[in-house]
Amino acid sequence: MKNIFIVLALLSQCCLAQSDLNKGLKAHYTFNGNANDMSGNNNNPIFNNAVLTTDRFGNSNSAYHFNGIDQYMRIANAASLNQNNKISIAVWIRATGFYYDICHASSILSKGPASYMPGSYALRYDDALFTDGLGCSGDRLKDSLHMNFRATGTPLKAYVPFIKKGQWYSVIYTNDGNMASLYVDCELKYSIPFKEGFTNKDDLFFGKTDDQLFPFWLNADLDDIRIYDRAISKTEMTAICNEEKPKKPPTQIVKPVIAIKEKDTALEKRNNELIRQIVVDHDSLSVTLYDNGEIDGDSVTLIYNNKIVTTHQLLSAKPVTFTIKVEKGAANELVMYAENLGSIPPNTALIIIYDGGKRYELNVNSTKNSNGMVAFKLKE
Repeated sequence: MKNIFIVLALLSQCCLAQSDLNKGLKAHYTFNGNANDMSGNNNNPIFNNAVLTTDRFGNSNSAYHFNGIDQYMRIANAASLNQNNKISIAVWIRATGFYYDICHASSILSKGPASYMPGSYALRYDDALFTDGLGCSGDRLKDSLHMNFRATGTPLKAYVPFIKKGQWYSVIYTNDGNMASLYVDCELKYSIPFKEGFTNKDDLFFGKTDDQLFPFWLNADLDDIRIYDRAISKTEMTAICNEEKPKKPPTQIVKPVIAIKEKDTALEKRNNELIRQIVVDHDSLSVTLYDNGEIDGDSVTLIYNNKIVTTHQLLSAKPVTFTIKVEKGAANELVMYAENLGSIPPNTALIIIYDGGKRYELNVNSTKNSNGMVAFKLKE
């Protein structure tokens, strides 16, 4: 599949020519209005009582807050969440509090009964590196000034600067099968020999561990969580932690040019495959299309509610932007018809939808047999 994230980086004027942030991506939680997995692997939460909040760019409803008491997400175990001996975990986090009970650990994510058990993986912050692990002596946390991020496989050696509440951090953990490494804001904090597999039968948790005695409740905001089945490169880490605020492209209205039923419309009859139905707040949406990754000559016809919006449209890194009206009681179906498959089949596009302050990113594929379709429903 072509790389959706290279195009996203182009949007933010970040050069990712040597990166492939979609390769080996097993789960991706952008948290733009919901907690669904955007990787295509359908690792959506089966439980979520966290609350949408503002992300690091100031966008509302684009990150999740966990209150450190009872809020968390649970994702059912799946093959795509179990890795062999290589893994990368990337997350943006803003600590808003600390866990004061035994061990003083705040669990960002965890899969497995405990981080030290074979097959488990976890990402957290605590004072273990500063106290040489004495935080588990049974005392409640008294000193919250010496917190470090750490993950599965870590030395007992503190690093600076320590975590400050209210500040966003990019935290990336990688294991290439031999070395476990942790980066905070693109800076390497430690790298140690650590050989481990990352496969277990447990569910994945955000905001706590699956342990009644040591729940390690998280008091923080989380955004843009990625899980890979490989160790991402330093170039890719830089692309993630230096990502700039996406700029909303100027809206240019493209009016429907032709009705499908007209005789000179030579479109084959194909099945429409629903990619996603989105419940929107506004009756007017801005829709932007890009080629999804490598520019390979993809050409499409776009159809909305049985009328062609644009035809013979070549997809590239240059945005194609139009507006659509969402009507109550109507199908409100946006269909992408592939006129060709480009040099790298299938025909794929990155579609970015703006619904007021909300932003949705979709990877839409079309072939010679089926059309990719997105449906919209106006919120009651």
